Amino acid sequence: MIKEYDKHYSKLLRILNPYDKVPYKLDPTMPSTDGKAYKLHPHYRHLYDKLFILQSQDMIGGDLLELKEKEITYPIFIKPRYGHKTSSSKDCYKINKQSELEPHLRKKNMMWSEFIDATEGMTDFVLVNGEIVYQLTYIYSDKQYGFADVWKYISSESKPPSEIIEWVQKHLQGYTGPLNVQYRNTKIIEIGLRFARRGMYIESTQHKELIQSINHVWKQKTWNHREDIVIQPFYSFKCWSSIPVVCLLPHHFIRGLLYYYKAMDYYEYYFEPTGKNSTIFFQFLHRDFDTGMKLKYTLERFLSIVNIGFILCAVLLVLCTILNVKCSWLWCTWVGLFMLSMVNSLNIIHKQITHQRQFF
Repeated sequence: MIKEYDKHYSKLLRILNPYDKVPYKLDPTMPSTDGKAYKLHPHYRHLYDKLFILQSQDMIGGDLLELKEKEITYPIFIKPRYGHKTSSSKDCYKINKQSELEPHLRKKNMMWSEFIDATEGMTDFVLVNGEIVYQLTYIYSDKQYGFADVWKYISSESKPPSEIIEWVQKHLQGYTGPLNVQYRNTKIIEIGLRFARRGMYIESTQHKELIQSINHVWKQKTWNHREDIVIQPFYSFKCWSSIPVVCLLPHHFIRGLLYYYKAMDYYEYYFEPTGKNSTIFFQFLHRDFDTGMKLKYTLERFLSIVNIGFILCAVLLVLCTILNVKCSWLWCTWVGLFMLSMVNSLNIIHKQITHQRQFF
């Protein structure tokens, strides 16, 4: 229902869809989510069991329920066991002692592993009958918000560790299609039979030959490009808020900032929890690191101002009601700040409301 009304709502407010500006697109029949990929590849469904991924690398870990009767060494890491049933960093925690573990022991389909103290990395592979024919590796920032990166560097020159390549070649024999591998140091933590972010990083390269070659693999099961494909490197930046995001910045305001700072076409409201109250709320691409960081901090400051103002107005309105003080101007300000959020697609507003339930 939201999708049906969102089309008319966005058209009325002249809200642009950034996905429509991508010049070359991946084949729409190619799975872009883990749920679809899981159904499409029955012979490789075991790859979505993160406990299998753990055991295939001789790492220490197991089912979370087993920890009630085991002596272990902390810190450990806990997370949902099945990758096709969850998304982002929900229910992922570093556990430093037994008391921190207790609240999670009743959760179903959870697992634990030894904690890998290393920066995360990620690679998108294209495979034909188990052979790697193309790879695009994402280098993560050393600084992180919880388990979320501050930025990623995306370049043809970046390569995954040899251990990652060996694991892929061993466990995906006969597989043809997209593959996403996330790892810390040389240890794989998650596998997806699709590209990162629904393929938008690949599409944002704006490299016609690359995208056409990937589509050819998906349709014809062969790789038809003999020369190395080199993309123009770029960065992906994530914007972070230390408080729950109650209000969103209006679409046209964000578009103006992106245009002013010469960001790339792709951007999105992207909600990912990074702690009890903090969250990632936006992602965009830029070819220049320094300019991209300036835009990131600008977006974060404006969002903080709007949300602090909204919360402060709410507190003052409660006090005015208790003290029976007239404050029509305050009501107008509060409603006005709320209406700013409504100048976004209904789909984004729905995602934001769903995401904020965890904080309240």
